[in-house]
Amino acid sequence: MTMQKFFCYRGHLVHALVVAIFCGLIPQAQAAPAGKTSISLGAEYTSGDYGTSSETNIWYFPVTFRYETDRYMMALTVPYVSVEGTGNVVATGGAHGLPSTTTTGESQTESGLGDIEVSASHIILETDAGWRFDLGGRIKFGTADEQDNLGTGEEDVSVQLEAEKTFGINSLLFGTAGYKVLGDPPGISYDNVFYGSLGISRRLDEIRAAGVELYAQEAALSGTDGQLDLTLFLGKRLDAKTRLTGYLLAGLADGSPDWGVGVTLKLSQ
Repeated sequence: MTMQKFFCYRGHLVHALVVAIFCGLIPQAQAAPAGKTSISLGAEYTSGDYGTSSETNIWYFPVTFRYETDRYMMALTVPYVSVEGTGNVVATGGAHGLPSTTTTGESQTESGLGDIEVSASHIILETDAGWRFDLGGRIKFGTADEQDNLGTGEEDVSVQLEAEKTFGINSLLFGTAGYKVLGDPPGISYDNVFYGSLGISRRLDEIRAAGVELYAQEAALSGTDGQLDLTLFLGKRLDAKTRLTGYLLAGLADGSPDWGVGVTLKLSQ
């Protein structure tokens, strides 16, 4: 019996990161070994104080171009970001704001190009028992304006191991474990951090899947808290080439946003 392929939008939307894994168990036709392309359009809003004395609201609009074969994946993400806050939290991609040591003292709203990211992964092991392991990496370029708190202005590099385990054709267990090297802007010394996630996705019917993911990351700045997020998601296949995913996020630690909401539309070749 041939194992069915599953679609999996990993974007942490691009958390700063690596963001975030939103996977669906909706079966598709066998992947073309020659490769296929897709484009994803996203919109995300998060709000919280990140353990600081004031609230920061972040709008994040990523456009992701993706190329994948049956063994490799490469992606380019170009985001537009809008940040409302006093400057003590900077945007770093998706739901993950990063504490800063600077502040304007009053709330301001700044918008513009976010940090462009490139990522790639390779399947290193698949087993007959349904396990799959990928090795991946991500580079975040400091293209966002650090003066407007749209980013740190520095490059970050992440390396991670991804694991998936299928249970029949209806359930998928997934997780990541990674390490991120953070660039230091002038006057701030960030610590490199470990991060990880664990989640499960369940196929509801022929076109819908839902699931939950828990994401954790160490604190990047001394005296601040780490991140712990819980995300609930629901995905639907609109047609053979179009998929829509919506999600809700709850911050479980002071270093996370209090809450967030987002949607992603993926258009495949």
